[in-house]
Amino acid sequence: MNQNLPPNPPGQSGNYSDNQGSNPYYSAQQSQDQPDLDAGAPQLKSVDSQRVNRKALMFLAGIVALLVLMTIIVIKNASSDKEEAVEKPREEKVVIPELPKGTNTAGSPDFAELQQEPQPVPIQELPPLPPEEPTRAAQNRTGPRDDYRDPPAPAGPQGPTLAERRMGAGGEGGGRISGAGGPPGQDQNAQVLDAMLDNLRSAQQQANGGAPQAAAGQARDTATKVSIAQYLRNPDTLLVRGTYIRCVLETRIVTDYPGYTSCIVTEPVYSINGRKLLLPKGSKALGRYQGEPTGPRVAVIWDRITTPNGLDVTLEGPGVDNLGGSGHPGDYNGHWFSKLSSALMISLISDVFKYYAATEGPATDSVTTGGNIVTQPFESNTAKTTERLANQVLSKSLARPATVTINQGTVLNIYVAGDVDFSGVVARR
Repeated sequence: MNQNLPPNPPGQSGNYSDNQGSNPYYSAQQSQDQPDLDAGAPQLKSVDSQRVNRKALMFLAGIVALLVLMTIIVIKNASSDKEEAVEKPREEKVVIPELPKGTNTAGSPDFAELQQEPQPVPIQELPPLPPEEPTRAAQNRTGPRDDYRDPPAPAGPQGPTLAERRMGAGGEGGGRISGAGGPPGQDQNAQVLDAMLDNLRSAQQQANGGAPQAAAGQARDTATKVSIAQYLRNPDTLLVRGTYIRCVLETRIVTDYPGYTSCIVTEPVYSINGRKLLLPKGSKALGRYQGEPTGPRVAVIWDRITTPNGLDVTLEGPGVDNLGGSGHPGDYNGHWFSKLSSALMISLISDVFKYYAATEGPATDSVTTGGNIVTQPFESNTAKTTERLANQVLSKSLARPATVTINQGTVLNIYVAGDVDFSGVVARR
């Protein structure tokens, strides 16, 4: 039982709906009618719906008529294009003008007669070629294969061949043939041929300058050169080219001036086959570097390594970064602030002197030839001197090279640029 409701008195049922009719509040609530919310809603009549349907049908009919009209126009245009394509192209007639009346055509030959009767072309006779001189090689080629002996000598006297005359006269006339022996026509032709060859060689040498011939010869030598593979000598004690040596920088590097540096090897270095220890941990590498770097890297050449067990190794190893790039990377300083600030300060001082000289100094008046008076401000010598000093400071500061700094303790890499043989020192241990 609900605690908020009192218990039913004796003789009264528990149905509360039976006693609600005697409640005045309940009867007043039941007497009120429910409002009709759809009373003021508009209603569409059948006449209005018919009007809307008619407008939609008319609009749809207009669209259909427009589509039909466009289809008809497209079909007509396509048919007209086909008819124009079928039409034959226009033929052009060539009109040949008639000859003037005063022209005499009696003595001129008819074109048809000229076309039917072609006139023969006169053939010029070429001069006879000089008789070829049989050579020993030609005689051997024309003869039988099994006959390698020289042919018998002719009965009459025979002059020297063309090649023999060239070889004999090479020192006297620069390759020209002397007129000793042989028929005169053959000597003349040989002289002309030699002159043409000499001119061709000289022109080719002047045009090329000898460089293309040298390049072509070098290319042929490179193409024909063959590398021979061989076994490594003493692989147990060989420090081969391309080995990386890792070390820690011992001294600080500042590239304002050239100097020397050193680093300590942090990892042992073995031979190419890994059997012998060549550079133990703790070896000291010595190198040198130049000033005036062009970028944020320092070119260090490591040329000497000393080991704790008393070995002195000479090598040429450039410094590289962790990925094999040339040079050791460092902190780059271009000194741009100091370069510009000094020149700017001196320029400002010069401007101050010029301003006070123009405003407070005595002006100079001069009269031109036209009678005009020109006033010139006072020119300060101090301002001119200060300006020259600013230009000197600026040129000197701009010529200052950049500085690259590598602090001590930086891990560096050395690239071994040549094979180093330890056979003479490792065998003694």
